Amino acid sequence: MSHHNNHITHALRRLEKHYDESDMKMRDFLAADAAGEEPDPADFMKMLEQHSVSRRAMEAQTKLHEKPLKTVLTEAK
Repeated sequence: MSHHNNHITHALRRLEKHYDESDMKMRDFLAADAAGEEPDPADFMKMLEQHSVSRRAMEAQTKLHEKPLKTVLTEAK
């Protein structure tokens, strides 16, 4: 089980890194826009999509980890 948890933790960390990177890119885009630059709106949409995909993947990974725990808790009742 410990190996399984390490695998899940590693996957969540990797996904969190992608999520944070997309967040920083969006902040940079918005800062450039506020500074009067004209960044490509299509780039922002790509960043937003990547951010959303990373968040959904993190949620899915977490749910996969929680499901066995919920099963054990339900069976223990």
